[in-house]
Amino acid sequence: MAPILEKIMAGKEASPFILVKDSLEQSGQVLGLELLSNSPSDHAIILVCAETAPDRLLPLVKGNQKKAIVDCYSNPLGWVKDTTSTTNTSSNRDGLSDNTTTVTLTLRNIRKATKVITDLITSQRSNFTIYFDSLSQFLIASVPDTFNLLRSITALLTDTSRIIAIHHEDIPDADSYLPNSSSKPQASNSLAHIATTLITLKSSEALRQDQEDFRKGTVTAKEFCYLTVFGNAWDSAVCEVEHKRKSGKVAKETNAYHQGTPTGNLTVVNVWDVVGDMPDIDKMDLEESQTSDPAANLSFNLNLTEEQRKAKNDTVLPYLKTQESTGAIYYEPDAADDFDDDDPDDDLTI
Repeated sequence: MAPILEKIMAGKEASPFILVKDSLEQSGQVLGLELLSNSPSDHAIILVCAETAPDRLLPLVKGNQKKAIVDCYSNPLGWVKDTTSTTNTSSNRDGLSDNTTTVTLTLRNIRKATKVITDLITSQRSNFTIYFDSLSQFLIASVPDTFNLLRSITALLTDTSRIIAIHHEDIPDADSYLPNSSSKPQASNSLAHIATTLITLKSSEALRQDQEDFRKGTVTAKEFCYLTVFGNAWDSAVCEVEHKRKSGKVAKETNAYHQGTPTGNLTVVNVWDVVGDMPDIDKMDLEESQTSDPAANLSFNLNLTEEQRKAKNDTVLPYLKTQESTGAIYYEPDAADDFDDDDPDDDLTI
């Protein structure tokens, strides 16, 4: 059976809202762009750029689908007036060109961005795939407005349209700085709740280092650092997938992806093919139980023949009849019993 991640990437498993959670240790841009590039050819693609320049992001998107760009990167604080333009842009590696509509907005007014994005969706008159390169930038501006934006988009989703969003789980949102923020639900958990597919990325090199320490029987002290020398590998990553089907069933799996070249396609592989053999105790016990035979190398034979095994299974074992009567305890007070009707704690002041 093919992995769930492979089915989602190929479009064989429906998922209206795909959320990719990454961190500084492992970026989710490679996986997000691969999911976007596998969109059907009849889909209109809407790129919402909040932390990547559109001229850098657009060449990374494969395919010749019709595209529209919502640029929240060039003017995040509203330095210039919002603009709308149409340019002839080469949008794929094959040199194909199409008319790309670019709308420049500011993150200070997410409500206006909501209206612009919904208008773009309704004007396409076709199935669409909308890609957020970073939901974290919207959450930094306003958590309620960001969820209202997602609610407005999900209301326009069809059976084949979908949202692909990258969320940096190690970046705090705007509400985390407010008083009593600990009593409020975290935006990351709320996003995971409304997403139909949650993909959490982990660095394969970091996991391999942890397994190497486990194999050696040592525990390396973890020092705080923003980046590590083995983090954020472009060629592979470990993916923890949680997928919610229409039937209500939730499927979970852990696998990995491998990319041979920076411009090549992603291949979903077994996690051990990327990380290496994992010296897991349960896995080692399972392999030992499957390979070891306790009846081997004995001076006497413990194995049963087919006739002996059949006779053993046909033997009726003795049994005891279940008693239908129940026990009871009877207590008869004795005349010498000392009962005190007064409350012994009556003199205590509470």
